[in-house]
Amino acid sequence: MPELVKYGSLPFNESIDFFRNKLNVPTERWADIWQSGHNSGFMVAGALKDDLLNDFRQAVDSAIAEGKSITWFKKEFKNIVARHGWSHTGDANWRSNIIYDTNMRQSYNAGRFNQLQHFDYWQYKHGDSITPRPMHLSWDGLLLKKDDSWWKTHFPQNGWHCKCKAFGRSQAQVDRQNLKVNRAPNDGSVEWTDKTTGEIHRVPKGIDPGFDYAPQKSAIIGRQQQTAKKKAIPFKPPQKIVPSAYSSIKRFDIHGLNQLLVRLKEGKAEKQVTALEAFLKKHPIKTLFLKQAEMKPRSVSSKKIIINIEEYLEEKHAYNSAFFYTHPKYLRANGFTSNRWEHLVVKLKADANFNKIDLKDMTDSVLGAIFKWRENQIEWSLSHIVRHYSDSGHHAGAIVTWLHELGHQVHFKAGRPSPPVPTLTSLTRYGSSNEMEWHAEHFTAWVLNREALAVWNKEIAEYFDRLLEGVI
Repeated sequence: MPELVKYGSLPFNESIDFFRNKLNVPTERWADIWQSGHNSGFMVAGALKDDLLNDFRQAVDSAIAEGKSITWFKKEFKNIVARHGWSHTGDANWRSNIIYDTNMRQSYNAGRFNQLQHFDYWQYKHGDSITPRPMHLSWDGLLLKKDDSWWKTHFPQNGWHCKCKAFGRSQAQVDRQNLKVNRAPNDGSVEWTDKTTGEIHRVPKGIDPGFDYAPQKSAIIGRQQQTAKKKAIPFKPPQKIVPSAYSSIKRFDIHGLNQLLVRLKEGKAEKQVTALEAFLKKHPIKTLFLKQAEMKPRSVSSKKIIINIEEYLEEKHAYNSAFFYTHPKYLRANGFTSNRWEHLVVKLKADANFNKIDLKDMTDSVLGAIFKWRENQIEWSLSHIVRHYSDSGHHAGAIVTWLHELGHQVHFKAGRPSPPVPTLTSLTRYGSSNEMEWHAEHFTAWVLNREALAVWNKEIAEYFDRLLEGVI
């Protein structure tokens, strides 16, 4: 499982907000967008076509919003390049690393800039680079008032792959710890000439050309303002119906899950998916997509991911955090959750792939269950129908299981109401086993094909309409 990317303790919301307020700006060279122009313009040098730039934009957006690793981004970069037949300069790994690192860090730093506004002083901290920049190292520990003009040009990041950061210090903290407030250093500047245009820029010593600005929400000024007016393209971020998910299978991640739900929403399930989206916004239930071996208690595989799970769930069990995702019946259980948790677990096979899911196989499972019910040959579960009778097999079956476990969470958050009909009035045998499984099975049917469910039993369909309205 790729390591989740988090820069410090900054909530992602501010980084996401900063990035999504930008406009796409097609450019031929990295220097076409200069200094603070990057605050409101997104560019990839040489990416001139709108669809190419937007694909890069969506990949960076996913990296920032979902904590994607550099390994994931490098693969996305290569996929985008291949899809568009783009001929880029430089090695692919180098280019993707630059795009990823700069956008991730500057989005973080922009959010950081806003967060630090309530502090009286800011302190520069060197980022412990593999090869320290001497000038950056000389600024380590420098404490200045937040409104000192030095920060306008020296707020991190101050160069390619610069890892320096700024930290806030209150007046009370300065007094209590007897911290020395410094005077801004005057290190001078150097000339940098743009070899293409011949334009000469004065750049503060120790800062890479173009990095002498504070990343923040500000208007593009001067030449950059005119550039944006001529070239800027609005960016529409991908829909995020499900806010997050952890997956140990590369082809079965949060991006694919949201794409699938968007397709379902654009079909005949707009009302249900909209309600689901509202529920997850109010109750951000997290998802763990795991391999069978990772669900086995005390297994080597389960131990390998324990730190990643703790980080994703932002929770650590007093004795053993594997309690949150392992199960003694891991061989049989396709998924599970608990009324004490804010997450659910779904088992995947190693080849699970969203590209192998036919949405119709999932929606037709409700029709199949109704047909079997009428023939008095009631199937075990909706997941069983999809896994054993459709071409989508376990790929789609995992999503049906995900909806089933989410149905439990809806039931929990609603206060565990009793069904409006006897549990024996159930589309599946699993649903008739108890009230919790009844809710999970019929919630799944309601999301996938409310129309068919209402034809079979209008009372149940309307019950879930009311249940979701109440819980959101």
